[in-house]
Amino acid sequence: MGSRNQLLSALKRCLGLGRRQLSVGPRQVVLVTGCDSGLGHSLAVYCYRALHMTVISCCHNLESQGAQLLLRMSSENERRRMHTWQLDLLEPESIVQLHAKLEQLLASTDCQLMALVNNAGVMCFGEFEWQLSAQIEHQINCNLLGTMRLTRQLLPLLRQQRARIINVTSHCGFQALPALAPYAATKAALRVWNDALRIELQPHGMEVINFVPGSFVLESNIAARQQQQAQQQLEAFSAEQLAYYGSYFKAFHEYLSMLSGFKRPNQLQDEALLAKFKDALTNAQPKTLYIHEPWRYKVYRWLFKLTPAPLTDWLVLRFCAMPSFESTQRS
Repeated sequence: MGSRNQLLSALKRCLGLGRRQLSVGPRQVVLVTGCDSGLGHSLAVYCYRALHMTVISCCHNLESQGAQLLLRMSSENERRRMHTWQLDLLEPESIVQLHAKLEQLLASTDCQLMALVNNAGVMCFGEFEWQLSAQIEHQINCNLLGTMRLTRQLLPLLRQQRARIINVTSHCGFQALPALAPYAATKAALRVWNDALRIELQPHGMEVINFVPGSFVLESNIAARQQQQAQQQLEAFSAEQLAYYGSYFKAFHEYLSMLSGFKRPNQLQDEALLAKFKDALTNAQPKTLYIHEPWRYKVYRWLFKLTPAPLTDWLVLRFCAMPSFESTQRS
């Protein structure tokens, strides 16, 4: 009987039956990580201003411009709905402290935890041979293990509140890109972890959603330290690596120089993306996967699925359109 009910429930979801928007307001709490800039900052502001929810915006650095803007929102109304807390996903004690503050907030108000949005992440460009062990491990520890640590710490509370988990992943989780091997590995791992978690938590009435927002590297600070990271890579080169990669390495990082430097936080004005996020957050039966992408991404993603590996590799290089080792050797 249980198996039959599960099948009927799955079929209803496939047909889109029971999809409806839940009402949200100040009593519903959403916790968003990675709010210093970029997508996380924008989602926190959107939940606060457009959805009128109580928002816990987690920032790595409370002195950052993004965190300071969020802190100023805390005094905008009598019922404090914006809470900006420090969170370091690499420090277990920071996660424990956040958990305690969240429990205290829920216990002292009539609020209900509605969602955890795992958005925080870091990125480092460079061929795998170039990237330092510390750079590789930092991406794994923050993007993957840090997200897992936070989710595991909060899971009993999330389960008690029947809150949902929205994991922000990446197109790199579906198709790895050269010069982003460790980053892509973390996002692919998050994708399959998300799928397993979704199945595990279904019996407890919880939703787990994979949210793929497209590329916001130019609108965020995820790659703000790219030139510093490049300098560290260069300094670690052996004489042989420097002679072999020198001109390619220089052309590659000159091309990426636009990514470096910390940018002012801004609220994304992409209404289609925000509409998809709202559905993931507030639909009674959300989709398991939301993908937001321009047509160029959509066409390439479709071609990646259909083509054999040699053609896929060629398409990936066309998609990235970055300096290549071959092109620098010819010039």
